[in-house]
Amino acid sequence: MKLSSKQVLQVSKGDTEIAGFISALLTQNEKLTEMVETQSKQIKKLENRVHELERQLGQNSNNSSKPPSSDGLRKKNNLRESGGKNGAPNGHKGHTLRFSLEPDEVIVHPLLTCKNCNHSLADVPAQEWMKRQVLDLPLSPLITTEHRAEEKRCPCCRTLQRADFPAAVKAPVQYGESFAAWTTYLSVYQLLPLKRVAQFFFDLTGCRPSERTLLEQLNTMAFHVAELEPVIKAHLRNEPFIYCDETPMRLNGKQHHLHTHSSAYWTLLHMNEKRCGSAFTEMGVLPAYNGVVVHDCFSSYFKSDVTFAHALCNAHLMRECQGIADYDKHQWATDMKELLRRSWTLAKAARASGIPLSDETLAEIDRQYDDNLALGKIEWAKDKVPEKTGPKGRKCKSKSANLGDRFERHKASILRFLYDARIPFDNNQAERDIRMSKVKQKISGCFRTAIGGQQFASIRGFISTLMKQSLPLHNSLASVLRGQFHFRAT
Repeated sequence: MKLSSKQVLQVSKGDTEIAGFISALLTQNEKLTEMVETQSKQIKKLENRVHELERQLGQNSNNSSKPPSSDGLRKKNNLRESGGKNGAPNGHKGHTLRFSLEPDEVIVHPLLTCKNCNHSLADVPAQEWMKRQVLDLPLSPLITTEHRAEEKRCPCCRTLQRADFPAAVKAPVQYGESFAAWTTYLSVYQLLPLKRVAQFFFDLTGCRPSERTLLEQLNTMAFHVAELEPVIKAHLRNEPFIYCDETPMRLNGKQHHLHTHSSAYWTLLHMNEKRCGSAFTEMGVLPAYNGVVVHDCFSSYFKSDVTFAHALCNAHLMRECQGIADYDKHQWATDMKELLRRSWTLAKAARASGIPLSDETLAEIDRQYDDNLALGKIEWAKDKVPEKTGPKGRKCKSKSANLGDRFERHKASILRFLYDARIPFDNNQAERDIRMSKVKQKISGCFRTAIGGQQFASIRGFISTLMKQSLPLHNSLASVLRGQFHFRAT
């Protein structure tokens, strides 16, 4: 409460000296009050900042959208079920080496003397054999195939004629299709740098191809694989649902994005400088797609001109719920994560039995979903909201409020797996299809050219398709170079 000079003089009973002292005290008190208010605002701002920094430092693959590769040396949670033997988890189908009925080589180990009385058994015929087999890789030199084109002189016109070499045989001495297939396999699938690929060939065969030779082989493979991509795109457009994802990649020091559209049998990878827009157009699947796209709620998938439906990745949502529970201590996030987990358990049991979930079960899940959001609105209303730093627009919300808003706006897409037995619970297939490309970037740093990055994406997507269709990698890659490859009918 601020007093006027007249009021101060009245309080001091006309004593001007006391009135001056009171005025000075009031002025000082006013300044101190302003300072306290300023510091209070600053403390609140710093508390919010500390809270967000603690959240960022504590983020990992279990409570955010960060990939497992970013966890570093953090102790991983053991996901194995207890009660089984050491080794593979319960339910895992094991496999072992099997005896060959037609071994390539048989070595007989003779029994020459009796181990009991030392009597000679050299002339005694064997009654039976105990068999053991050893599987090994042959270390043989390169196979050299010489092509000879006949030259003949025509007896009629007397001109010298020569037969044509095969189109793939262009140099006096060169590497063949099988060699190029191995180069592709080692570089794109096993992710070896070219220097190590060359060293591998030298250790195995004694020949060390130059990096330029290896690059030419990859260029040739990419050219032939690109001719097969329209087949992959056509099959993806006909799938009832597809997985989509994207991840940043470094190309020549600049950030690009690696995109994937995939299904259980087909994978399409594409490198583009954009995260959306032109990338979707160039891939040629989403603009004409009418099925369901499973994705991580990236806003570009929700444009008004799209013709596909949506299914959101619930694994991402559950991890974000865990992050809210860890750092904001909100009960609604814990309840929502548990509801999604239990709903997926019920959905899996229903799919295994072939009986859809009952209307009562669906209604109960729907009610609990809404109740969790109602509780969330009460909890996130008390959150500390970060100060807005960008241009004018929508008011900032807390992490919890933003997540709750996503649950509210996309409820049908989040719970689609309950009503359509074809729809998966998460987007993990797309993440698996794209994950190893990040390993390639960690090994090699970045791609030096945009063309090299796109060739890697194209070949990697093709190899992923081969694996999904259980086709032999090396033989298939060699067949591509010979123009003899065909996808397996699905």
